Amino acid sequence: MNELNKKILLICPDFMGYADIISYGIKKYLDAEVHLVTTTGTDLRFNYRNSFHRLQNLSSKLFLRKNQKKDFYDQAIAEKLKAIFDEHPLFSGTLILRPDLIKEHLSLVKAHSKRLIAYFWDSFERIPEGKETIPYFDKFFSFQQKDANDHNVSFRPFFYPPNLPASKNTEPEFDLGYVASYDSRVNVLERIMDSLAPLNLKTSINITNVKKVGIKNDKKSIHWLSSVLPPDKTWAITTKSKVLLDIAQPKQEGLSFRPFDAIGLEKKLITTNQSIVSYDFFDPKNIFLWEDENTVPSKDFFTTPYQSPSPDIVKKYSLENWLRDLFE
Repeated sequence: MNELNKKILLICPDFMGYADIISYGIKKYLDAEVHLVTTTGTDLRFNYRNSFHRLQNLSSKLFLRKNQKKDFYDQAIAEKLKAIFDEHPLFSGTLILRPDLIKEHLSLVKAHSKRLIAYFWDSFERIPEGKETIPYFDKFFSFQQKDANDHNVSFRPFFYPPNLPASKNTEPEFDLGYVASYDSRVNVLERIMDSLAPLNLKTSINITNVKKVGIKNDKKSIHWLSSVLPPDKTWAITTKSKVLLDIAQPKQEGLSFRPFDAIGLEKKLITTNQSIVSYDFFDPKNIFLWEDENTVPSKDFFTTPYQSPSPDIVKKYSLENWLRDLFE
């Protein structure tokens, strides 16, 4: 490997185990020493002491333009970075996912890195701060083609984890599987489930982080959970489902991880993301585009065999190829 890839700093959110997955890939495929700094997680969660403390912060934001939550977060990130740079003053490369989360610290990170690489896994329309970080980086990748074209950065879709192909022969328990946090997409999910009801499917549809679970008990086809499912339980639902469900975030055309999980596991997909038809792995035999209640898959979609893409396409969306594209 190129010497630039020998010691790498990874800075990214702690989401669904992907920080550990990417760290593993850097070690295995780039033959590099890797150090991880997470930008989300329990150690970065601000907790109000009481109701008065919450009111105090609100007043501080309104009148002093000072946010105690943000100050706490920035200080915690600064301490993490100081600790890593005290021990390792210079990295041959630094990869940052969602650089907007640490934009105040990018100058510091750049000073300790020979090469700075960003991967933005969201849209600039949803998070405008992302495009403000582009000038800091030697290479900047977006998961969304439009943002890449509009801002002269590189387009690179996401990947499937390296352990997924080994799980593709797991005996399915469900016709359809889905796990997501509670947000505005729930209304679309309810419409999809109502439209699929005549097919009498066996499903595992799970919405986590629901504040008031009791309100949602009217939808028996959906499990409403007050807490987040651990990654191993989420992956278990994914691997045990014949077909995966994917609902696009509003104002986002880039593909989530589910289409790539489907490639790695050789599973079919139902998605609302219309941009998927432009990808080289799109096959209507494997991928059904749900637009509204009038576009519903037939029962055959769940029973006919998966049509494997070419080996080159499958390899293209592996973690190994994703990392090699970023660090090339």
